[in-house]
Amino acid sequence: MKQPRIEGFDPNAQDKSKPLASSLDNMPTIEKQPTAPASTPVEIPRTSVPPVLPVRDVRPALSVRRKIKSRHPFDIYEDQDEALRQLSIEDRMRGGAGSMSAMVREAIDDYIAKVKPQN
Repeated sequence: MKQPRIEGFDPNAQDKSKPLASSLDNMPTIEKQPTAPASTPVEIPRTSVPPVLPVRDVRPALSVRRKIKSRHPFDIYEDQDEALRQLSIEDRMRGGAGSMSAMVREAIDDYIAKVKPQN
């Protein structure tokens, strides 16, 4: 069995251990930076305002809010997918949302309106 160090628990004993050290001991102290006098005016640089992008064509909102059905699988051709991706990128570059889903929903609406018998 180990013997405890009695000197480590005795408040009257002489401390022979090394003092604790820190890696911050040799770091410079943090000093307050001098501030500019209050009477000195500060120049604020003027920046130009970026030009306003033209408003893109937005389909008129329907009076009834339509619920979006998420993730309905349909097969499309690779050239259709590539064309949609390209149109999406071009729309984003013009400042639009570039939503391929919105493009497909609009195309389906147009197709249904074209094919559906008129009452």
